[in-house]
Amino acid sequence: MNRCTLRIRAAVLFAAVAVQLAVVVPALRQSPDGFLHGDSHFYAAAAESVWHDGDFDLLNQCFPGAASVAEVLPQLEGTPGGDYGWAKGGYLTIKQSPVMGMVALPFYAALGMPGFLVFNLILMNLVLAGIAHLGGGGPGAWVVALIAFVTTPLIRFAFDFSPDLFLTALLLGALLAARANRPVAAGLCAGLAVSAKLYVAVLLVPVLVLTLWQSPHALTLVKIVAAGVVGLVPGLACNTVQFGAPWVTGYERELHVVNGVVGLADHSSRFTQPPLAGLLDLLFHPTVGLVHTAPLIVLVPFAALFLVRRGPVPGGRPAVVAALATACLTFALFAPYDGRDGGSTLGNRYLFPVVACGFAVLGAAADRAVRARCAASATPLACAESANAA
Repeated sequence: MNRCTLRIRAAVLFAAVAVQLAVVVPALRQSPDGFLHGDSHFYAAAAESVWHDGDFDLLNQCFPGAASVAEVLPQLEGTPGGDYGWAKGGYLTIKQSPVMGMVALPFYAALGMPGFLVFNLILMNLVLAGIAHLGGGGPGAWVVALIAFVTTPLIRFAFDFSPDLFLTALLLGALLAARANRPVAAGLCAGLAVSAKLYVAVLLVPVLVLTLWQSPHALTLVKIVAAGVVGLVPGLACNTVQFGAPWVTGYERELHVVNGVVGLADHSSRFTQPPLAGLLDLLFHPTVGLVHTAPLIVLVPFAALFLVRRGPVPGGRPAVVAALATACLTFALFAPYDGRDGGSTLGNRYLFPVVACGFAVLGAAADRAVRARCAASATPLACAESANAA
């Protein structure tokens, strides 16, 4: 890496951190625990419960003072109950995977609740670095990564404890490891990503293909699969503790209370909407549609066409194809989901992989354009120097 790229990388990271602090510090003063909104509250509560109580029972974290679940069942009638999972032992638990909370536990142990925010900011910068590196790691890719942060919903999730940032960081890590022909690292990142969110298994197909493209050998397949299984262990262990079996998740034991009677709902039944209508909604919804919240994403198809032309591609063509495939699979996964807006007015968090992979492609295109311009500018100078030497 040349000195110019190092300086630009340092400047981008400094600017990103400065903007994050400008967002976080005023919000923190206004509401110290305000970053724990939406599902973030449950991830934090699960980690807090493990640290203090050694279990995943969220009753005393979410309903302080309640002596039993029976006392809070009236508050969980209907929709509110769907925020929780119902553990095999008959207690309230987190329906999402608690793996992110377990990874963030050292930050909570050291800093208390603010530790989750610090963890989130680290994730944010890992995602920005991942975007830049997937785009080739040149000056143009780093600048585009900063643009991705300030022009998309990413900036609004700086003040958060976001499982979707955690997922996106692992997804980018898996793609980068696959490109670097490191199947063990790719498998570990992929397995942890699935441990954190089961549906990610669909998005990791490009990781497997890219890994085998880089090294088409049986041993490579064995390595990535074995490492992936190791990465799955935390999620499977949590499922066993919470729901009695490694293959049972909280989404299959979502709490549903009717007239004081505890029942279960299956979250998978919500993937039933017309895919085309869902895709248009993901793109053009007036408040959380990607075209409205991250308008530069419309340049990705043009960047892809620019990169398929002859000539070197920063980061390599296979990685660009894998990034585009990951983005397309994300759209395909969430188009039929009836909660595809992500339940937030800050932007569609489910589409973070699209943002990350899309801007990585834009970064590669920008870097290629910069390199081509520099080469064109250097050629006349080199000719003149050669003429003078003659």
